Amino acid sequence: MQPTVNELVVEQFTRSLGNLKNILKKAQTHAQDRKFDENLFLQTKLAADMFPLIKQVQIACDTAKLTCSRLSGTSAPSFPDDEKTMTELYARIDKTVDYIKTFATNDFKGYENQKISFFWNPGKHMMGHDYVISYALPNFYFHLTTAYAILRSNGVHIGKGDYLGEMQWKS
Repeated sequence: MQPTVNELVVEQFTRSLGNLKNILKKAQTHAQDRKFDENLFLQTKLAADMFPLIKQVQIACDTAKLTCSRLSGTSAPSFPDDEKTMTELYARIDKTVDYIKTFATNDFKGYENQKISFFWNPGKHMMGHDYVISYALPNFYFHLTTAYAILRSNGVHIGKGDYLGEMQWKS
């Protein structure tokens, strides 16, 4: 059975953003245990020319909400990039999850025929299916993975299980 776009987008983004929030909470605990300000993580980068942790989380959230709005032909709410604390990042993740959970399978009817364009590539577009497969999913997971890697490289005790989250094992 083929997964629906709702399963690929809403359900997986919701699950993964929840895992990201849990990873950030582990970073917060790590900082508290070692008696330093958890918000120091927010400007940490893997490389000098990469975005810091805070921007990785913002982009992952934006990718989730914009994917749902683009595929449904609706407008997404604007979330200003003004977070300065872990607590504010948790709130952004929660707002994003609340928004994307408003979408149901029927909202994506005909998503394959949506023309998705970007301001940074004028005159060009992708069709909905290609957008999901070749841009939205890889972009979301790139930023999620980078956020994970930033924290892991800074000593936060997280592993693949934290990234993947709870699995639906069957007996």
